[in-house]
Amino acid sequence: MIHKSIKLFLILFSSMAIAQTGHLMQGVGAVNMSMGGAATAQPLDISGTMQWNPAALSVFDGSILKFDIGAFEGVPELSSSLPAGMLGQGAPGTFGKTKSELGYMPMPAIGFAWGKEDSKHTFGISAFGISGFGVDFPQETNLPVGSDGNPNPNWDPNSSNAILYPQNLMGFGNLHSEYMLLQVGFTWAYNFSEKFSIGLQPTFNYSSLILEPNPLARPSQTKGYPISESASAIGFGGQIGLFYDSLNGFKIGASYKTPQYFSELDFKNTYLDGSSADNVKFTMNYPAIYSIGLGYSKGIVDIALDYRYVDYESTEGFEKYGWETQLNPMIRQEIPTGAVNGFGWQNISVVSAGLQLKAINRLPLRFGYTYSSNPIQDELTFFSTPATAIIAHAFQFGLSYEVSDAFRIDAVYHYGMSDGKTSGNLLNPTPAMDFNGDGFPDGPWDADNNPLGKIPGSEVAYEMTTQMFMLGLNFNLGGKDTDGDGVKDKDDMCPEVAGLEQFNGCPDTDGDGIQDSEDKCPKEAGLAKYNGCPDSDGDGFIDSEDMCPEVAGLEQFNGCPDTDGDGAMDSQDECPNEAGPIENKGCPLVDTDGDGVPDDQDNCPNVAGSSSNFGCPEVTEAVQKEITDLARAIYFTTGKDSFTDETQIRLEGIDRILAEYTASQFVVEGHTDSTGSDKINNKLSQKRADAVMNYLIENGFPAENIEAVGFGSAKPIGDNTTSKGRQANRRVEIYTKE
Repeated sequence: MIHKSIKLFLILFSSMAIAQTGHLMQGVGAVNMSMGGAATAQPLDISGTMQWNPAALSVFDGSILKFDIGAFEGVPELSSSLPAGMLGQGAPGTFGKTKSELGYMPMPAIGFAWGKEDSKHTFGISAFGISGFGVDFPQETNLPVGSDGNPNPNWDPNSSNAILYPQNLMGFGNLHSEYMLLQVGFTWAYNFSEKFSIGLQPTFNYSSLILEPNPLARPSQTKGYPISESASAIGFGGQIGLFYDSLNGFKIGASYKTPQYFSELDFKNTYLDGSSADNVKFTMNYPAIYSIGLGYSKGIVDIALDYRYVDYESTEGFEKYGWETQLNPMIRQEIPTGAVNGFGWQNISVVSAGLQLKAINRLPLRFGYTYSSNPIQDELTFFSTPATAIIAHAFQFGLSYEVSDAFRIDAVYHYGMSDGKTSGNLLNPTPAMDFNGDGFPDGPWDADNNPLGKIPGSEVAYEMTTQMFMLGLNFNLGGKDTDGDGVKDKDDMCPEVAGLEQFNGCPDTDGDGIQDSEDKCPKEAGLAKYNGCPDSDGDGFIDSEDMCPEVAGLEQFNGCPDTDGDGAMDSQDECPNEAGPIENKGCPLVDTDGDGVPDDQDNCPNVAGSSSNFGCPEVTEAVQKEITDLARAIYFTTGKDSFTDETQIRLEGIDRILAEYTASQFVVEGHTDSTGSDKINNKLSQKRADAVMNYLIENGFPAENIEAVGFGSAKPIGDNTTSKGRQANRRVEIYTKE
């Protein structure tokens, strides 16, 4: 009876059929799983702490019992394909995929820790299922041949998974595996100071492995691979950790878990027909794990980030790969026996991150994420078909309900998925030799060119998803609380003064959400951005520094207002509701034409203009074009400076335009064609320019703002060799003076 109870305990606590990071569980218990497994520097519960950093157990005091039970489902999908012709001349290519049928598996974990508040020592004991993998792929029933050995007329090659063909058709048949590892740890943490602690943890392990068929055995040429009974092994190892808490929120931790060294798994093998097969012994250790973590806790927030490095490449059972070989004396060559040497997994990196929010009283919420690299090389995919438990991305959501200070219920939901398919070639260890003398190699294996026996054009691949539901119970059986605020002294940063849980036991006297030690005004409710001091008028100036604390104001006036925004504070502004310059005592200046130029500076106070032109309007391109078009249409009596009759209307038009720009400077230019001497042309052009200027002055344009210049024939705009060009050159131009 006792023997059966022990066996049941071992099976229950090691039923980790499918893990997430390689063949390791990413976390232990509902709290740690919900934080993505991150706990090296963020000890939120004893289970995750004892699993990842024994030194951090020093933060707990009293006696704590933690029990978790979960239901875990992994759904790996195995597929394979063969190229055309592999099943015989003219045979089509095949493809098929199959899901595993393992279903939900139990995931229990139990931990107990105890320590006294006034002691530097903390102890713990734990029993965790920390590792596992497993598949159960049923044998393919859609086969190319029937039970009578004849071709199957109903065979569908597009839904036929060749790797699961019966062994007499060179497949594995029903592919079933279960690996389970239970680890019992004894933890001791020593607190050197309030900030720094170390931890040690010897570990003892029990593992079991079922392989059906057993690829570690040499297959029979007629009976195929045997199946094995469950083989078990005992192992041991240890863990050491360091933990530092700055006491201002930041934490750092590191740990090293040694390889777990196991005795040999002794497989009792039997062929499918019930006959005995040779037994096989195989050692499969658990890899060394290096962990480093960061933690941050402040107010309602706890953050955890871990990085782990898992050393598979130095671990017996995982470091070797390929086929076992033996010397064939006939050909004097090492050839494969068909037995597998090991998994051949690479080292992996694991990143875990978690966030806990305690915004709801007694109901903390947690969010976790885990990333893991893939330890399986493409060329070794075939060897890991019994262990397809490769999850790249895992997402968790968890919560707790704190029933009382002594009792808490934890829960988590997990979903994981692989990062696409892990795929490689199907392998055949048959030697690539021509034993029958037909001139063709008997198989794809070649010691030099294809040592793994890859079948060209073939593929084996797998991917998977996982989900899990877990509940946990946490019993806090003791711990001193001097000030009676519900925070145990070991976690209380103010153990002599009653405080609040979100401030680790420190008080918030004015209730403004800022603990007194960080509150600049601890007796007046204030705002966090002002270090707890009030700002009654909300102007950004705390009341003690605000010259006008009841009225919102500006920084440059020490919190006093400037209602009209003119730069003069109201108490010094004679027109506080009307914007005006400071030099005018805050009152606005008179600007009759509303052009922004005060009348006392406006040369055109009754006409809107621009400040650059002293308040007068500026001549735009459109206006200049209009002036130019009219000026060039001014005609004179031949050889004289008198106007022709039709010119009068153009002069009047120019006069009307310039009347709007009496503050602007203008130049009247006279031009002639090249007919005649320069002396005569210069004189005539000057007279004509004077005639236009005098007309404008006589009609009211200020004489001081206009001048006339004759250029003769010096600035032609047309060709003087043509009558049309000469006509264009005989012109008047009027421009604003630059």
